[in-house]
Amino acid sequence: MPRRIRVLDQGTVNKIAAGEVVESPSSVIKELVENSLDAGASSIRVQIDGGGLRRITVVDDGIGMSREDVEIAFTRHTTSKINDIGDLQRLDTLGFRGEALASIGAVSQVEVVTRERGAPEETGSRVMVSAGRMLSIETAGCPEGTSITVTDLFENVPARKKFMRTVNAEKARCIDILSRIMMVRPRVGFVMEVDGEERINSPPTTELRKRVAAVFGVKTARSMLDLPVSVKGPIWISGLVSLPWDTRSNSGGITLSVHGRVVRNRSLIEAIKRGYGSRLMKGRFPLAVVMLDIAMDQLDVNVHPTKDIIKFSNEGEVQNALESAVTVALFSSAKKFSRDKFRETPDPRPPPELYRAPEGGLRIDRSPVQVPLMEGEIRPMETDTNPWGEVPVVEGVKRLPPALPEDASGSRVRIIGQLDRSYILCEIGPDLLLIDQHAAHERIRLEELKRRYNQGNTGIQELLEPIHLELDPVSMENLGEMAQGLKELGFLIEPFGEGCIVIRGLPRFMGRTEAHTVIGDLLTGNESHEGCSPPDMEFQPGDLPLKERLIALTACRGAIKAHDGLSLKEMEDLIMDLLRCEVPLHCAHGRPTMIRLPLSILEKWFKRVL
Repeated sequence: MPRRIRVLDQGTVNKIAAGEVVESPSSVIKELVENSLDAGASSIRVQIDGGGLRRITVVDDGIGMSREDVEIAFTRHTTSKINDIGDLQRLDTLGFRGEALASIGAVSQVEVVTRERGAPEETGSRVMVSAGRMLSIETAGCPEGTSITVTDLFENVPARKKFMRTVNAEKARCIDILSRIMMVRPRVGFVMEVDGEERINSPPTTELRKRVAAVFGVKTARSMLDLPVSVKGPIWISGLVSLPWDTRSNSGGITLSVHGRVVRNRSLIEAIKRGYGSRLMKGRFPLAVVMLDIAMDQLDVNVHPTKDIIKFSNEGEVQNALESAVTVALFSSAKKFSRDKFRETPDPRPPPELYRAPEGGLRIDRSPVQVPLMEGEIRPMETDTNPWGEVPVVEGVKRLPPALPEDASGSRVRIIGQLDRSYILCEIGPDLLLIDQHAAHERIRLEELKRRYNQGNTGIQELLEPIHLELDPVSMENLGEMAQGLKELGFLIEPFGEGCIVIRGLPRFMGRTEAHTVIGDLLTGNESHEGCSPPDMEFQPGDLPLKERLIALTACRGAIKAHDGLSLKEMEDLIMDLLRCEVPLHCAHGRPTMIRLPLSILEKWFKRVL
């Protein structure tokens, strides 16, 4: 029989291996900038065109390379960082695997111009590499340091290029990774040009807060709290964390570094959140730049080819130390702020004193409790469809199959009260109806905003007092992508200095009070909200047209929130408005607005029926 197992040719091997290291243009920038940092650079310039797919250039003033070094730099597993496996326990560099240049060279065309520090100017070298093959090497006059230009990324790997995001999305990823690196390396100057336009220019500084201001904005950076430089055995922690109300709906605002290496670690992010305790709203994430230094013999950095995933031998200790550092930062700064800003959501339960037994023994007050009931009834609007027919029904405690009885549309609805100031409890026929007040109000606002928009109420309302917003570089890039669409919707937005914009006009369907939050969240990608994540987690708001995203976001941000107390009249009006909606059963994110608990199920639970 013919042999079925074969040895792959070197070109195929290199392209497969490159896929582990070079996932996108941003990963090329990460690898090249880390090489520059390892080379002792004090200034790094990054230039990209076409989202990095057309061209990436990284120029540094590091120690450079000799001709002998650059000749073998594109050979796989060649490195100046280690000699043997034991060196990993003493590693003080970001790179060590010797794969980055070989991987980049395998899927692009690369030009390297370099001169070793202290060498005569005319002794520099220029190397050309294409698809893993060295085309030429020659002597060239050049400044000290290294300049690497990568062009036509993934042109020879069309299967990989096909899965790249849009040009603007790749731009944003490139800006994001450089922003994270520069925040944890404040003593190095960074400049970034995108399609010939300077987007980042951050000189070296000894103050982390100044560097963070270049990313998050001056106002945000000023308000952030210093993590105490704490030492817990072999663990050193420093950095900045935001105030509890300055949050995002995802962890994108958190940057973690270990020994100056930007890393991903979900358990450390959770440790940061635990440090906030109940001060952090559920489903929200703070802004944070956290730098850890841990004894190298307590780390395993050789987990993934990209080196952004690491393992700790004492992960529990690291998490506890980080959680404690965040808690200390919050408590030590609490006295600087008013109690009103720092107070938690009021607890609806009686104070603990009411639960204490009085002297002489425990007495139980059996007096009846008044529960407000709505006199009269609420009936749905006359429609061709039965909006109650699809209300999810609780069966057991796990399943939510549909359907009320066919005649439910004529059933009397009586408000019982509010649960946790979040859910409206109603009696409908013999059953219990639970309404999510935020989801219900969001649906009402969504349909009202769509109606106003479709009726031509799309003019511009100019603001007497413009709204000023500070944006990070990624948000500024997103603004550039959305600028025309926002203008067509009625926004008047102008640049206002570095990293700032001013909003001078809004669409008529949007109020000023919600505009600040809506635009900020739209540009930072924080379009989900606490309790508003869609049931299908594969859903991405970016898949929708900008108009629908904006209207849905406006509806959500201006809606009644969970834990907002409502009067009986407000609950009645909310239900009446919900029943007028065309689609009353789901909010803008697809979550149910109401769920029905049949009396028959309650009777089974209480063993009244078998």
